[in-house]
Amino acid sequence: MAAKKVTRGRRRKKASGWKKWLLVLAVLLAVVGAGWRLWLSDAVQMRFVYMWDHQQDIITYSKKNNIDPFLIAAIIKNESNFEHKAVSKAGAVGLMQIMPDTGRWIAEQMGLKGYQDSDLYQTKTNIRMGCWYIGELEHEFKGNLALIMIAYNAGRGQTHQWMQQYGWDYDFNDIKVVPFPDTREYVAKVLQDRDKYYLYYRDKVQ
Repeated sequence: MAAKKVTRGRRRKKASGWKKWLLVLAVLLAVVGAGWRLWLSDAVQMRFVYMWDHQQDIITYSKKNNIDPFLIAAIIKNESNFEHKAVSKAGAVGLMQIMPDTGRWIAEQMGLKGYQDSDLYQTKTNIRMGCWYIGELEHEFKGNLALIMIAYNAGRGQTHQWMQQYGWDYDFNDIKVVPFPDTREYVAKVLQDRDKYYLYYRDKVQ
């Protein structure tokens, strides 16, 4: 009898132990779930993931060039993460990562007097020139966002070459067939982030 009582006691302790672990697991899952919901909340995403510094300048120069401010925000996020001193390995500079030679061409086309390469570090100048350039690409590629972003990343000449080589027209939208993996991933991410900026800020932008 004593042996049976001991066995039953051990079984009860094991059952009690499992219940405690299940309770702990349930609590942990609840905490993780609450944390995940908090992370996905608009306020947290806008603060830590889809921040939008220099918003007024972006809106101003986007409107001036008749382009999408949400797209410009997404470009800056992916190009420099809003770091105005950013310089790429290739030498692209500033918020919108403009190459110095491209910057000089843009400045000439825009009629910017006294322009210097160092001006690309200035946030307002970089945004102004970048928005103008996106406006030019939008006209050149007939408003096709995929082609515009391919051209911004890989270059206009390369984009036209791919269009001719692969038979892309101005209705092109199959990003998966872009030959360069870096460009393919860049375009997909920018367009995805553009939609996120629209989702979070559409009611906050006049």
